[in-house]
Amino acid sequence: MPDARKPLIPLLFLGLLAAIQSADPNISSSALLTAGKALDMGTLSALAASISTFVLAATVITTGMMADRLGRRKILIAALLLSAASDLVVALAPDVYVYLIGRALAGVGLGAVFGAAFAYVKTFASGKGGLPAALGLFTAASSLFTLVITFLGSSLVGVDWRLAYVVVPALSLVSIALVLALLPKDGPRAAHQGPWDFTGQLLLAVGIIVFLYGVSHATNGLTSPLTVIPVLAGAAILGLFALWMRKKGEDGVFPIRLFREPVFIAAILVGLVFNFSNGVLLLSFSNLFQYANDLKGLSLSLMQMPFLLAGIVAALVVGRMRGAGRISQRGAVLVGTIVLAGGLALFAVTAMSRPSNVLFFLPALIITGFGLIIPAIPYGGLFLQEADEKHYGAVSSSRTTVGQFWYALGLAGSTVLIDGLTRNAVSNKLGPSAGTELEQWSATGGKPSNSSVLPDAAFAFSASFAVTMVVLAVTVVIAGIAAWLLLKRFQHGDPPHTADAHPHEGSASTASP
Repeated sequence: MPDARKPLIPLLFLGLLAAIQSADPNISSSALLTAGKALDMGTLSALAASISTFVLAATVITTGMMADRLGRRKILIAALLLSAASDLVVALAPDVYVYLIGRALAGVGLGAVFGAAFAYVKTFASGKGGLPAALGLFTAASSLFTLVITFLGSSLVGVDWRLAYVVVPALSLVSIALVLALLPKDGPRAAHQGPWDFTGQLLLAVGIIVFLYGVSHATNGLTSPLTVIPVLAGAAILGLFALWMRKKGEDGVFPIRLFREPVFIAAILVGLVFNFSNGVLLLSFSNLFQYANDLKGLSLSLMQMPFLLAGIVAALVVGRMRGAGRISQRGAVLVGTIVLAGGLALFAVTAMSRPSNVLFFLPALIITGFGLIIPAIPYGGLFLQEADEKHYGAVSSSRTTVGQFWYALGLAGSTVLIDGLTRNAVSNKLGPSAGTELEQWSATGGKPSNSSVLPDAAFAFSASFAVTMVVLAVTVVIAGIAAWLLLKRFQHGDPPHTADAHPHEGSASTASP
């Protein structure tokens, strides 16, 4: 029987569950190039890379609602089974279409896994430091386990790409036994019964998938039909969803009234600081180290470690400080914004100096990694606070949907900005044909006939990266300060540093396994 006085092991386990979801797309990204060649994906490789993310964002609110109505532990076990089966389908896929089906189903299962794990955090927040400390430990554990699982899965890609897709199923199946041992049993409650609102669920899912599909094609050009048409269509469908939610009121799949609540708006802005920056950073500095400093393989992975480890330390420190009442929720948002913006500015200055040794980037990596995670603690807490009893699963799971939106926009926006600036610099120096050759090299890997294109592109990439870091820093400061002002004005006092279990979740000290 779980013991609320000893929340350490359950919170570490919830971090592992979250990490299974977080590591899965990382492993898939590492395996995609080899899998694409083996299955002859061709033009479907872009869809293969992103389909699980689209489906996850589109279904996680629905699976959160299902957890409320059918029982969170029951849905979590079903989600782990689905995740295991889906990636095994991918591992055995004879062609690209089976691969796509497997990855889409994995998005459903893993979204439900993360949503349930995050919702369960409040159950084990009755230890010292309450909810903030629990969120800090959950975030730190999730980051550490993600690092380990990603490394394991990515290493197996070199042996056999199909073998890499067995990592998540193995962990998922083992986790089922731990769910039964560590997490309290729950079931349907009267407060969660009512219409399922299938129309609202459908509008939400289709709108998100179509919108994010368009965002993922932004690298084709902001005026490309593949970008413009899906983005506009997705936005229109989401507009219809909002109108439908206004009509349904409290019987809808999601309480649309929250978008008029200043604290919920602040939560979305903090999500921008955290997720948008995440979408920009990892790929951007990974590309910088590859192109400007010629890092590959293990050396490239090791240079990402300071950034990731700094985030783990930040989660533990800030969670403990929040739990002890040494820093308020809005204070953490403001401090995180300032530290992150400072790290981004240092990144820009270092990149512009074009250091011959990549170790000169260490201070920027550490400061940025630390600053990025500081607002992640209040970010999660804000969504849990805004989740009322009737819509607890849907609102707590919406953190993931909001995060996927910002992450996708950050990834696409940074790619468009850096690639566009780099290509423009090469074209201005070597002529338009050089810019075209660079674009073709990016798309196909074909070596440019002009031997000066790649060295000049590597040189220009540093300046493009620096500009992107400055733009991101300004964006982060605006969003972070706006969130801080909203919390200062409309949040009546800092939330308590100790938290009882949410009514829906039950008491961890008395519930049966």
